[in-house]
Amino acid sequence: MDKDLINSILEALFWLATAWLTVFMFLSIFALASISGQMDEYKLLQVGKLIMLGLSVYLFFWILRGFISKKWWYN
Repeated sequence: MDKDLINSILEALFWLATAWLTVFMFLSIFALASISGQMDEYKLLQVGKLIMLGLSVYLFFWILRGFISKKWWYN
């Protein structure tokens, strides 16, 4: 495959992962707002899973893009 094509695909996947992270952060904020009166460990753990899922997908594609394309920032 052409290196430019691979870089374009990785760039698109990275921005898709950025959108994924944004959605999961908003979901986490809304979930915390909805359980604000009755927080317990189980509900906080569920919200923590939302945050970790969004962050792990984002970091995976950020690191993949960094190692393959040597682009670590938003250039």
